[in-house]
Amino acid sequence: MKFRFQHLSSRFHLALGLSSLVVSVLLMAQFAGLVPDRDSALRAGRVALAETVAVSSMAMLDEEDRGRLQQVLDFVVQRNPALRSIRLQRADGVLHLQAGTPVADPATDPPADHPTQTPASTETRLRLQLVQGGAPWGEAELQFDPLHDHASVRGWLGSTELLVAATALSCFVLFYVYLRRMLRHLDPSRVIPGRVRTAFDTLAEGLMVLDPAGRIVLANRAFSEVVGQDSDALIGRSASGLGWSQPEQAGVAGTPWQQVFTDGQARRNVLMHLTDAQGRARTFMVNASPVPGPGGQPAGTLISLDDVTMLEEQEVQLRLARDAAEAANRAKSDFLANMSHEIRTPMNAILGFAELLRRGWQNNPQDTRRHLDTILGSGRHLLALINDILDLSKVEAGRLEVECVPCAVHAVLHEVIDIMRLRADEKDVFLAIEFAEALPATLLTDPGRLRQILTNLVGNALKFTREGGVTVRVSLQRGAPENRLCIDIADTGIGIPADKLDAIFEPFVQAEASTTRQFGGTGLGLAISRRFARALGGDVTVSSVPGQGSTFHVTLETGPLDALDPDEWLSPQALAAVARPRTGGGTVHWQFDAGRVLVVDDGAENRELVRLVLESAGLTVVEAEDGAVALDMVAREAPDLVLMDVNMPVMDGYTATRTLRERGCTLPVLALTANAMKGFEAQIETAGFSGYLTKPVDIDALLAELGQRLGGRRVAGMAPEAAPRWADSASADPARDDDTPIVSRLADHPRLSRVVQTFCRTLPDKLVAMQGALDDRRLDDLADLAHWLKGAGGTVGFDVFFEPAREFERLARAGDTTELERVMRQIQALARRIEIPHGEAAAAATLA
Repeated sequence: MKFRFQHLSSRFHLALGLSSLVVSVLLMAQFAGLVPDRDSALRAGRVALAETVAVSSMAMLDEEDRGRLQQVLDFVVQRNPALRSIRLQRADGVLHLQAGTPVADPATDPPADHPTQTPASTETRLRLQLVQGGAPWGEAELQFDPLHDHASVRGWLGSTELLVAATALSCFVLFYVYLRRMLRHLDPSRVIPGRVRTAFDTLAEGLMVLDPAGRIVLANRAFSEVVGQDSDALIGRSASGLGWSQPEQAGVAGTPWQQVFTDGQARRNVLMHLTDAQGRARTFMVNASPVPGPGGQPAGTLISLDDVTMLEEQEVQLRLARDAAEAANRAKSDFLANMSHEIRTPMNAILGFAELLRRGWQNNPQDTRRHLDTILGSGRHLLALINDILDLSKVEAGRLEVECVPCAVHAVLHEVIDIMRLRADEKDVFLAIEFAEALPATLLTDPGRLRQILTNLVGNALKFTREGGVTVRVSLQRGAPENRLCIDIADTGIGIPADKLDAIFEPFVQAEASTTRQFGGTGLGLAISRRFARALGGDVTVSSVPGQGSTFHVTLETGPLDALDPDEWLSPQALAAVARPRTGGGTVHWQFDAGRVLVVDDGAENRELVRLVLESAGLTVVEAEDGAVALDMVAREAPDLVLMDVNMPVMDGYTATRTLRERGCTLPVLALTANAMKGFEAQIETAGFSGYLTKPVDIDALLAELGQRLGGRRVAGMAPEAAPRWADSASADPARDDDTPIVSRLADHPRLSRVVQTFCRTLPDKLVAMQGALDDRRLDDLADLAHWLKGAGGTVGFDVFFEPAREFERLARAGDTTELERVMRQIQALARRIEIPHGEAAAAATLA
């Protein structure tokens, strides 16, 4: 018991001591007679009442008025509730009068063997002798209720004991509650010297001192600023009630200070979180040390709080950066692996069949045409791959632009189906289109993006379908909030596992690693198609059953449909029977009745090539070698349109076009650029160009653009001699330093062979100029000459100059003179091997 008593709180000891003092004072007052005794007063009152009744009875007995005496006795009993009865008994034992009802009490009644024996008076029975005429008459007996009910606790205790007990209990409770409140508001910090408190407040880390109940008895300024409360206002508050939280730790329960009070051991470097006064989540490194008390038990806990929020945020950022870097590295590896496969496959065909043609191993013209078709198809595949990558870069850079114009969706569908039908026929699978219901003749969407989406999805379906075929189903989805065009591309191919349905829409991702090896592809088509569809207000989703096939669901916004007239709707039969123009190679060409075009390019061969193409279509061509000359030519020749190269010496195309616009010139100016990276459209638009054509330029696209702007027309019949694509770059096979002649791929062309001859005659002078610039270290001139060789060589069919010239230009702009000598020797060796068409003498650069 002694051990338990020692562990009671100080508040209990104080309340018990104060209560004992009050009881002691009360007992001393009772002993000194300062406190009235209720029982004594009641006894004295009963005795006085008995004496009064006895005197009155003797007076009336002398008058022998028995009836009146009975009334008096009854009245006295009624007026005194504690009085049970009054008995008047003569000396011979005969009852004379009685008022009330007496209660038998063995303790006070006379014994049965001595009925006449008169017992002594008690606090419940008072007996007094009555005298009449000077002689004893008998006695008067008054019976009262007991002063205490012995059946209850109060009956066993006197008034004094009850007063002492009640005082002790009430004082203890009141003192206990009073001390609880007072001790909570006492400021323990006042017992700490001022210089110590000042030192605590100057510390940058937060400090708290807690009592065993976990309440704050001291907090420094740094911690009070975190929680946004004054240090004094924190006194008495529970530290755990401030909103602490901590990361889940195995086998650890409670806060560090609770653990200290449990086992008395300090806690070090515990991470805890707290929301500060500004609502910001803060992270603290908490250290809790016990403050020794009596008996070795902790009397309190000292808490230090080191704010590590910035460190944790930096750690999170570093972790995110690491994860992003790892993901980027994986994506790069996947990208390089896919690109290596995708590029090497068509390049193998291009280089292989080009080598066959160069060595003359073809047996007949049909073989030559077949080899050229293979090279052309592989080149187009590479170009499509580059376009996909550039489209994806635009989407990811947020520069994707779509238009909403009236579009004959069914015509676009038929066009894609016609293009893809040849591939389906090659695989011996069917390709069909079904219209489930009537559709408007035109819908508001972007026809170019829609064509890309359908081409990607239908081509993808055909690629993975070996048996059966592909069906394209078209329908409308009506309802809130918008109407949508639904196009389902269903195939009977290999299908997609359920866990890969989302992943296939990520760039460079395919369902299985074996898919790339077996079917090829970069994994870009689906990613681009989904992003295009979302830009058009819809989406692309997929459902699939492995081994049975897949269905890609395309949805697009249609715009309002309720206002369309019935005549603007086409039935399913009309949609399926739409006439689709078919174009074949060499069956349609452009013809212009008049028009003057200024071609601005620093390469004479490039200008001559374009001049031949445009003059064959009926246009008049004037030429300028740089932007400065072009400004004078525009003023002097008054052309109807300008084709402007953007990268030229003296004055580039951007500067020339801006100058034209500043002078008020409104002529159409089309840019010719090999730059197809993201952001170039904005640069071209800012410079004032009317449009652009990327290199390699499709001659059909060039003529179509000029036809739209200059009023040309498409004419059926055989086109002029096939004009190759004008290329600013071409295949760059490493050239061997041997005596094998290098022949232009345009050497046998009836019109363009003259361009090749001009290049061969110009090349020696250019090489002399390059060597002179290299000797004088005129690097800017050297870079411009290398740029001319890179573009002109590819234009006239000497593709072997492209890679060395590009490397030479890069080294010149970087100022690497050591490597320039090596590349210069390589270019000179190639120049010595070129052969002029039609058997003319070889043109070799005779350089020192």
